[in-house]
Amino acid sequence: MDRRKFLTVPLAALAAPGALLAANASASHAATPALKGIGYSNSTDLARAQIKMLNVAWHYNWEPYCNLTTPPWTPMVKNAKRLEEGAIAKIMSGLPQTQAKHLLGFNEPDHTAQANMSVDQAISLWPQLQKTGLRLGSPAAVNPTSPWLSDFMAKAKNKGLRVDFMTMHRYAWPNVEDFLANVTGLYEKYGKPIWVTEYAVADWQASSTKPSRYSRATTEYFMKATVAEMRKMPYVERFAWKNRPITDPVMGNSALFDTRGWRTSTGKLYASL
Repeated sequence: MDRRKFLTVPLAALAAPGALLAANASASHAATPALKGIGYSNSTDLARAQIKMLNVAWHYNWEPYCNLTTPPWTPMVKNAKRLEEGAIAKIMSGLPQTQAKHLLGFNEPDHTAQANMSVDQAISLWPQLQKTGLRLGSPAAVNPTSPWLSDFMAKAKNKGLRVDFMTMHRYAWPNVEDFLANVTGLYEKYGKPIWVTEYAVADWQASSTKPSRYSRATTEYFMKATVAEMRKMPYVERFAWKNRPITDPVMGNSALFDTRGWRTSTGKLYASL
């Protein structure tokens, strides 16, 4: 389907099995619907209960250790410091309990407030992640078109380093076809399965005195449509909505929980999808 026509199609039609499958991938792919997940701390009783409220098939907490293994958990080595602190040993020693089969790489290495790593530093450390033998996801850049990611993937290929699937983050306006184009573009560039490990609607111009331009109803339409379409893309293996506090002006309308810890309408919708 021409993406220019995508938003003219009723949501009910988008939910029909196979509606856009032919346009999104070749029939040679063995399609398995993408697994719904969540990135969320699991360090408190409330957080663990909230994860279970969302009816997700998997979760991660940006750490190499966890306090919850149901639903299945995926470890991450989010930065160089975690390696220095023995992340690999923690992951490996926990495998009998966690039964983890995948490992997420560095978290936003192109962001000074996150992993904040040069490409060369990441490349030099990558063999440590490979040695786990776990199926290994790429570093998750700030956005899927990041020059940092392009440089990393080129150098990894030249050095024969292993990247088994691509991870991506996307925080932007609630335009379904633009989001899907980013997912498809990442797959077409690298030819590897995709995990969307963080995504939500964000208004980066919002502030405490300037409400978000994007309503909760608009956000929920975006969530429902993108989940439906990612599950038709055979190269999308997993996705995870990103929760922020409901009081956050930029992403509060994407929040899955209110100030009491109860599910918002968005949280209830995500649990139902």
